[in-house]
Amino acid sequence: MTVSDIYDKLHSRSYYEKTGQHKFRFLNSCLFLDRCANIPIVIHMLDGIFYLQAAKQIANESLFRLEMNGDEIMLYGENKDNPLWTLE
Repeated sequence: MTVSDIYDKLHSRSYYEKTGQHKFRFLNSCLFLDRCANIPIVIHMLDGIFYLQAAKQIANESLFRLEMNGDEIMLYGENKDNPLWTLE
């Protein structure tokens, strides 16, 4: 999978947090969170791991490890073992 593939996957539809609390939508190089926050993002790969970097902090983080498993997308804080968000 490439960075371009990740962008294509994220832009394909809106995602909802597994707990149902937040709606995530990705468009161009921005993340729209709950239709309120418009946050510029960049996705890059380092040592085979994908990272989403936000221009503003979200939940006290600005760099997230990005993992995909089928239709689920997990966003982890930089030094966290449990996902901050699981999107479906």
